[in-house]
Amino acid sequence: MANIVVAYILWLTGGWFGLHHFYLGRDKHAFIWWATWGGCLGLGWFRDLWRLPEYIYEANNDERYLNELKHRLVVLPRPPFIVVRFAGELVVGYLFGILVRLVIPEEYTTAGMGWLLTLVLPPYGAAIGVHLVANIGREKCTMSAPLIGVFLGLPWILYSSENIMPGILIAAILVNKFGVQWEGERKQRRNICKRVLVLTFCGMIYLSMWTSAIYLNGSLTNEHGEKIPLREAIPNFFKSPAWENMKETISKLYEYYKLYGWNKLWEQLVEAMDPTGEDNAYRVLGLNDTVTQKDMTRRYRELAKEWHPDKIKDPKQKMFAQEKFIEIQKAYDTLSEIQSRRTAKSMKSEPPPGSRKHTEF
Repeated sequence: MANIVVAYILWLTGGWFGLHHFYLGRDKHAFIWWATWGGCLGLGWFRDLWRLPEYIYEANNDERYLNELKHRLVVLPRPPFIVVRFAGELVVGYLFGILVRLVIPEEYTTAGMGWLLTLVLPPYGAAIGVHLVANIGREKCTMSAPLIGVFLGLPWILYSSENIMPGILIAAILVNKFGVQWEGERKQRRNICKRVLVLTFCGMIYLSMWTSAIYLNGSLTNEHGEKIPLREAIPNFFKSPAWENMKETISKLYEYYKLYGWNKLWEQLVEAMDPTGEDNAYRVLGLNDTVTQKDMTRRYRELAKEWHPDKIKDPKQKMFAQEKFIEIQKAYDTLSEIQSRRTAKSMKSEPPPGSRKHTEF
């Protein structure tokens, strides 16, 4: 039996991820809330605030709720048109359709098989989104109505491959006019392990599609204002010195773990992360951690003189030199502060002269 207090706690703490719907056995509803961050960025989550009691009556097969449902089935042969459900079909259908479109690389959409895929796959993804929303609660719908609708929108897709909304609109109209029916007797709720497995599988597919879409369509901007596609930047990163250093650090941490176990590994991991910025400061100044304060000051003055922006006339080089000069200054200040702090701590820990304890025999 579902408890209203538990349902509202789950709504408040994990409602944007559909936890309260999963608790009530509304798995499709839960997946949509998770995929759309609470039903269109929290709008559906907020609406659940006053809808939850009815969902709980339905989950518990409350006698009064079932009597009202029987009366509704007699009065209304078909489910009535609901604006919120219709809007949800449009939003989720568009989200799924455009996501499938983004997964197809742009260079493959101009001709041949790639062009054909842009005509078939995005409408099919949109139909799945419409179908998913249409089957929430006590209503059910076959896949034929949304499929017919989205493919009736092909003329708009032929004009522009991203223009899938007309087909989604037709699909939602067909679903609400002809496709949707009342669900018969409720099937017995599946085992929770199977439910979790199905939702996890669907979630992994959804996340993998978003990952692919970002990888194929995202870009980075470097210091020169050049846009670099992620699918070029990421392979280059794995060939870069930064990745080589990271692999070396991970390898060292693994060897350290084998020698000393988990207890000491955390200390080594924190040190590798360089939380104080000490290692980076030594790298900027081109020094190691064995130098004295005097050597560090001399090195700082050499670099500051070399990179002082007043010595450079070219505006672009002057800006780069200014950034480098600031970086050198910060590195020197960081190391000076760390050494000063450690010297003060060392002096506090040492006993003052003449304070040795005498041992009596």
